Amino acid sequence: MISLIKLLREVLIDEGGNVFKGTEFDAQDIVLDNIKPTIEKFVSDLSKIFPNKKSTLTPLTDKSNWLGSTGSKPKSGDVDLAYSSEYLFKDGKADTDGWGINQNEYDSLYEKLKKSSRTATDEAIQTNALIRLIVNKINSTGGDIHASDKAANGGTIHFSYPQYTPSGEKLDLRAQLDIDTGDMDWLKFRYNSELPEDNPEIKGLHRGQLMLAMFAATGYTFKSGRGFIRKDTGDVIADKPQGALEVFNQEYQPSQPLTLETINNYDKLMSYIKTNLKPEDKTKALDLFKEALRRANAYVPDNI
Repeated sequence: MISLIKLLREVLIDEGGNVFKGTEFDAQDIVLDNIKPTIEKFVSDLSKIFPNKKSTLTPLTDKSNWLGSTGSKPKSGDVDLAYSSEYLFKDGKADTDGWGINQNEYDSLYEKLKKSSRTATDEAIQTNALIRLIVNKINSTGGDIHASDKAANGGTIHFSYPQYTPSGEKLDLRAQLDIDTGDMDWLKFRYNSELPEDNPEIKGLHRGQLMLAMFAATGYTFKSGRGFIRKDTGDVIADKPQGALEVFNQEYQPSQPLTLETINNYDKLMSYIKTNLKPEDKTKALDLFKEALRRANAYVPDNI
């Protein structure tokens, strides 16, 4: 039987946290009013570094591209922004020209990562190499933006950036802004959720890890930007979230079909797992969920 720890390693998605803690770029919580002006200034500065990508970066200021609880709570620990992975590529190859990346440096890093990778797809390796060089270029400018490639292999770039007020005042505080790249439908499905109003300790991380734990317990894993995949074959089970749920219902045959309304809501999903999964899968899913929260140093709900 596959161990829970092995399963956890397959499905646990890096939720970020404060990746700059203990450094000169340490980030603090950002209050709701400061989120939009901070993002707007951040996008403006990022567009100066990558002028050819300005038109693709500008939509990050639109709330429809903010993920999780960003913009809906009094304050946020970090700011998650959705960015289509199609802007990283051109004609099926990493868009080094568009991002102003030296082709020789990219080729060298790509080959190095390819040799050391056992399971990553070529697209994932290209993304990893490009993001690492994008991070290097940002940090070499010496401006206010500082980037980390901690989650480059998952398609995420973590940024530390000064906070701004609606009046344009620059504060002596920094915020963590995370750009998550991938298919936009999958990104919003993965991170956006309805959370309990009576328990502020439940965050988007909880719904996301609960969903991943349920799928892991029933035979699937999740790859950022690609969706759900059969663990035994590596096949992507659907190209959109609704299709993935249809495959789940056909193959798992739960007592009640899984719907987007259910899976997008933390309380409904918890209730669904407890009443529709087979006993051994329910136990496995909840054990995975608890361990994922512990590893993320997150609040563990009593109702598990």
